[in-house]
Amino acid sequence: ILTLEGIEGKLFRPMAWTVIFALAGSMLLSLTLLPVLASLGLVRRDGARVVLGEVTEATARGPGGARLTLEMWGHVERFLQTGEPFVLMDQDPDARELAYRDVVADLAAMFEGPARELAAKLSTAPRRVLDVGCGSGVWGLAIAERHPDASVTGLDLPAVLETFRARARALSLSGRAHTLPGNMHDTTLPEAGFDLVVIANVIRLEPPPVAESLLRRLARAVAPGGSLVVVDALAGGTPAREHERRLYALHLGLRTRTGEVHRPEAVARWLTAAGLSDVTAIDFAEGRGGLGAMLARKP
Repeated sequence: ILTLEGIEGKLFRPMAWTVIFALAGSMLLSLTLLPVLASLGLVRRDGARVVLGEVTEATARGPGGARLTLEMWGHVERFLQTGEPFVLMDQDPDARELAYRDVVADLAAMFEGPARELAAKLSTAPRRVLDVGCGSGVWGLAIAERHPDASVTGLDLPAVLETFRARARALSLSGRAHTLPGNMHDTTLPEAGFDLVVIANVIRLEPPPVAESLLRRLARAVAPGGSLVVVDALAGGTPAREHERRLYALHLGLRTRTGEVHRPEAVARWLTAAGLSDVTAIDFAEGRGGLGAMLARKP
């Protein structure tokens, strides 16, 4: 076609160049962009096809779906220029209650796998479990599923607890699921009242002094011989995990003003200062966002 002359050349030569550039562009993308997207978990190969990767599928399942997530990442340039978050999830308790009421069910879908993995890795079977900032109860109820003698108390703001109750009913755990409505920072907790206290994906919303104070408060609710488990972006120690933590720190900055991805060694220090010992790191197979846990025991 490129050798055609006259009217035929004028008609068909531009079309031929268009096809050539399209093919060259496709080859360039397959050799450069797609490997990068695959390394980030955004796409993967399924035989001869390229399909959504693990990270993209998780994004689509997350709060607001892929559209809201893409809008948030589209806000990055403005955030870097002005420091203005895309949305605020660390406001006063009333605002938090309204914000989290509508997203905790979607968050449950993201964390079901790690929650069941944590339940399976507990070395002892707890009977009294407190799930702090429980949301849907995905973490505490996974423990109740795994351990038939365990009862779970979900502590969260009143409107959020409706999702906890609904999940307990769906799992046929209503008889072993109880609620404690209130603010985790000042709700009265029974001294040494629980064999296991779990706080998952919460301390990241607080600056260090507040996070440390909260862990100290929760440690008092752990019975002797019991444990406190902190789940957060704690999976450091390797370049890949540190990369995940840094990326999550940006994500956190886009939706909070005071949130912080705390260093694992800082959290371990806070747990020890709260009177706990034998601090142990727990890794998850699904470690997106640097997700990891720390378990500390009360002597």
